This record gives sequence, structure tokens and C-alpha cells, in this order.
Amino acid sequence: MESMIILVFIIGYFFITIENIISLNKVIPSLLMASICWSLIMFWDLPVFELNNKNPKILLLFHLGKASEIVFFLIGAMSIISIVDRYSGFEVLRDLFPTNTKRKFLWIISLLSFVLSAIIDNLTATIVVATILKKVIYDYKERLYYLGLVIISANAGGVWSPIGDITTTMLWISNKVTTVNLIKWIFIPSTLCMFFSTLVGSFMPIFDGYIQIKKSNLSKFDRKKGFWMLNIGLGLLLFVPIFKTVIGIPPYMGMIFSLGILGLITNMQKRDFSMEEIFRNIDFSSILFFFGILLSVSSLESLGILHNLSHWINNIVYTWKLTTFLFGLMSSFIDNVPLVAATNAMFSYPTDHKFWHFIAYVSGTGGSIFLIGSAAGIAAMGMEKIDFFWYLKKISWLAMIGYLSGFLYLLVYPFLFL
Repeated sequence: MESMIILVFIIGYFFITIENIISLNKVIPSLLMASICWSLIMFWDLPVFELNNKNPKILLLFHLGKASEIVFFLIGAMSIISIVDRYSGFEVLRDLFPTNTKRKFLWIISLLSFVLSAIIDNLTATIVVATILKKVIYDYKERLYYLGLVIISANAGGVWSPIGDITTTMLWISNKVTTVNLIKWIFIPSTLCMFFSTLVGSFMPIFDGYIQIKKSNLSKFDRKKGFWMLNIGLGLLLFVPIFKTVIGIPPYMGMIFSLGILGLITNMQKRDFSMEEIFRNIDFSSILFFFGILLSVSSLESLGILHNLSHWINNIVYTWKLTTFLFGLMSSFIDNVPLVAATNAMFSYPTDHKFWHFIAYVSGTGGSIFLIGSAAGIAAMGMEKIDFFWYLKKISWLAMIGYLSGFLYLLVYPFLFL
């Protein structure tokens, strides 16, 4: 029966990877996979070995709690971003571009994507910057090149922040990494990834010439209010890891607290929207996808399947550094969320072991190599109808340059100060 559960997981995962080919929302196989796997465990009363408890129902409640931590963290973060957007907080960013050359504009856009993704996550940052690009770059072909570098920069910026990518958030909430050491180890390689990809890309002929940037149509009052709300929203998001470090409160509670504060602030102002509208704008499809994936992986974890798989990998692969490198390449065409969820359950390295820092880096930046390897890439593909093979031909090699540059730094960093 364990083989049946593995088969269900493989089939469900296969349908997730071909989502764009068969036009089937990946949340559907994700939820079906989770419910079927746990139903089989309970129906056949399969032996589970975890937490010294052999009761499947109790284990399911335990894993439900772990998955819910991430779910409520995402709900809080998405709600804060939605409120900031309703105040045109991201629209005012367009007024901060002081350049008239395409090449300088590329660097500004890349840096903006890199910084924003560390605060509001790489998916949201890509959506925000892609929206700005539509209002600035009117030539569709040119815009695609900019957007390709945005995907790389946003994914790179997300990996060094505990709230910048769903995978790093998973590692952080699972106590695999701490905020300080994650930034200490991953900030420089992620910066190198963004820098070298943008540097090489900036020499492409498409970025020759000049650009005329139009200011936003916001009134002076709305611009000031939007900029004020942007600062508050980003500040409250940054407050979450600080809150956890100082007080020790779980990240999802810190995020819910920040959402409550922002809701209180907006409630004290005259506004033309309700909190119900904010919650309706949340991408619950993505949240349910993560929820289904986490529960599916937990079923394999509870049966000891992932534990046995980790031993097999350790016996086959020469070093864990090579393992992480291969996982990064896998994340380019396999969704990195289930990959990291499985990695969490497969390996038992202690908190802040270099293995987890490598995983944080490769799972995010490796997803830029192919268009379908990250949530940012899939979002950009949906917004601008980017062709998979166009991206493979024009952008993938730039993403590989960035990926290798950061990974090589991680390899040589321990020897730099000998």
C-alpha cells in the first residue's frame, strides 16, 4: 500500500508540472493528492512512525498545524500587500525612476525587483514590477527582455530573506535557518546572481538607446498618501522577523499582528474599500496549492518513505553540496515548493547547517533557469504570454550564469578567510 501512496504522489506531481499544457489549475491535483494519500493511510491503518506516536489521526492534526502556520503567514502577507496596492503604494514607485537610457533603466528595474522581493516576496514583486513595465515600456518585445531579467532578480532577492520566497519561509518557520545566518550566508551569493545576470544581459543590443518615462497620473495628495502607506506596509513586513527574533513569537503570529496594525490604521482613515474586498483579492488558489503540497509530503514523511530516500541519496551522491546543486537544477523545471517540503522531511541536519543555506539559495535561483521553475516565472508568463521556448533561448543562459556565480561563491566562501 505504500507503493500505492507513492504512485498517487507521483501522478499528482506530474499533473502539477504540466499545468500549463493541459490547462488544469495545479491546486486541483495538489488537494486531491493530499486527501487521497492520507485517506489511504487511515483506511488501511498503515503503520506510521513519527513523534513516537502511531496514531494517523493525531499525526494528521500535527501536520495540519504545521501547514497552517505557513497558510496563515501567507494570508497575512498577501492582505498587507493588497492594502498597500489599494492605496496606489506601488504606483508611486514609477515616479522614482531618474533615468532616460534603457541600460540604466534595466539596472534600476533589476535592483527594484531584488529589493522588493526580499520584503514582499518574489511573486508579488514580479507582479508589481511587471505592472510598472507595462506602463513604461510600450514595445512588447523590449518589455519581455526586461521582464526576463526581472524574474531572475526577483528570485535572487527572495532567497536571502525569510519572507522573500515561500521556500525560504518554509525553511525559516521549520527552524532550519535563522534570520541572521540566512542573510549572512545568502545575501552576497544572491546579489552576485542578480548582478552577473544583469551585467551580461545589459550588453544585449535590445538595451541600447533611450527611454522616455512618464510620471504617474496620481494627484499630489494621492501620491503622498500612497508613498506613506508603502512605507508603513513594508515596515510592518520587515517587523515580522524582528518580532520573532526579539520575542520568540511564531512568524505567522507576527504577520497576523502586523496585518491587525495596518487594518487599524486604514480603519482610522476615510477609504473607499472594505477589508472584505481586500480578502477577496487574496490568491487563495496559491495558498491552497501550498497547503495540499505540504500535507501530501507529510504523508510520505509519516510513513518513513522520505527518511529512507534521504539515506539512499546520501549513499549515492558523493557530497551534500552536489546534492544541493542537483536540487537547484531540478527546481528549474519542478516546482520548488514540494521540492523544499520534501527536503525538509528527508534530511535532519541541525539548524543553520550549511546544507540548509545551500538549499535556500538553489531552490530559488535555480527556478529562474526555466520559465516554469518558479512562481515568479509562471506569473510573468501569464501576465505577458511569454513563450517557454523564447525564454529558454533568450533568458535561460543568463539565469544559469547568475545561478553558477552565486553557487561558486558559496563553495569558496569558507576558504576566503583561512
